[in-house]
Formats: sequence, structure tokens, C-alpha cells
Amino acid sequence: MKNEHFEGRGITLNSLLEEREALNMRMLLALQLRDLEAQEALRRELEEVAGRIERLLSGRR
Repeated sequence: MKNEHFEGRGITLNSLLEEREALNMRMLLALQLRDLEAQEALRRELEEVAGRIERLLSGRR
């Protein structure tokens, strides 16, 4: 994928995908440690990143 910057945001799709990957790794650790509080916080963060990715891909800001 092309690493394009979107005007006014400075956010790239690659940076969001990297953020999602890091959150997924943290979620795996939280699952292994059975840390329910961390799992819930990470789930919310993952939902937010997924929304940002969706908005970026659809051209909305």
C-alpha cells in the first residue's frame, strides 16, 4: 500500500495499521494474563482505531 499523508491530519493508513497491530499484541498479552480490565480498555482502543481506519478509507474526516 502507498504511504500517503492526508492533508490536515498527518495520519497515514500505515501508522493506523501499526497502531492496531501494537494494540493486538497488547491484547494477546492481556488475554494470556487474564487481565479483564486491560482487555476492556484495549477493546475500546481497538474500536476507536478501527473507526479511524474506516473514516480514513472512506474519505471522511
